[in-house]
This record gives sequence, C-alpha cells and structure tokens, in this order.
Amino acid sequence: MPTGVTFASGGFIQHGYTADGIKRRMMYKEADGSGNPVPTVYCCNVVYENSVGRLLLTEEGYVTLSDKKYHYYLQDHQGNNRVVLSSSGAVEEANHYYPFGGVFASSGNVQPYKYNGKEYDGKKGLNWYDYGARHYDAALGRFTTNDRFAEKYHSMSPYQYGANNRSSKIIK
Repeated sequence: MPTGVTFASGGFIQHGYTADGIKRRMMYKEADGSGNPVPTVYCCNVVYENSVGRLLLTEEGYVTLSDKKYHYYLQDHQGNNRVVLSSSGAVEEANHYYPFGGVFASSGNVQPYKYNGKEYDGKKGLNWYDYGARHYDAALGRFTTNDRFAEKYHSMSPYQYGANNRSSKIIK
C-alpha cells in the first residue's frame, strides 16, 4: 500500500499503518513551506492533531474535544453519513452521494467521515476514501491498489469496488 503522496507543487501527505492496515498516523504539508507538517495521530477512537485531542469517535457520531459537544450521524442503509446533527438537533452537514461514492451535493463540512462512514481525504484534490488497507477513488469507482484477495477471484478486476455491484455490496 502506498504510504504517501508527494505533489509536483512540493506538498505531501504521508500515512503510517499497522501491519493489519489500521491507520495510526497522517502528516500533511502545504507546498508553500509555511509552518511545520501537521501530524494527525489515531489512537483507538481518539483523533489528535498537533498532539491535541480533536475528536472522540463513536458508533453514533463523535465528540469534539475542544468544546465537549456531541454530534450525531444520520446514516442510510449502506452506512453513508448523510446528515450530521448537533446535540441540539441542528443540521451541521448534509451529504448526497452518487452510487460509487462521489459527492454530488453537500452543505457544511464539519467532519471527514462520509461515504460508507470512511474518512475522506480531500486535501490537494486527492478526493480518496481511506478503507484501512486500501484507498478508494470515488471518481473512478476503484481502489487505488490491488485487492489482497485478487488471486482468489480471477474473473474480477483487482481494483474494483464491491464486484461492481454497489447496490448490494458494503466493504467494512
């Protein structure tokens, strides 16, 4: 699995994974050279940025640790986070997706967990979802690397998503 992307402009995104594909660290740096790279560390269900706790992730949503407020996900039948609600019930974010994960309408952008509940990386136009062992490009409807089980399924492309049947397949 690729551990990073370096852009022609000089910026970069680097990921660190455990042996079983769980993301533990991400570093992001803009090309202009201003400031240090921003480290994001994933420890169990807590997300840290610059060594400060930012989010506490739960099955139902997340808690912003800066103000200790709960935010709830409203999900569809495929686990896509369609709406994010504040603890008072106000809509903070609404997302509408194409069948293979592309966003065709969105209001607000308060958190990164979107299609299938996976973390979305839109930095520098990358627009990939992090599935742990592989990244997924919704514009192509394909993963960016081979499936580790590709040799078991010779008739299918090793890059495809859900046997190209998005309506019945959910990859966790």
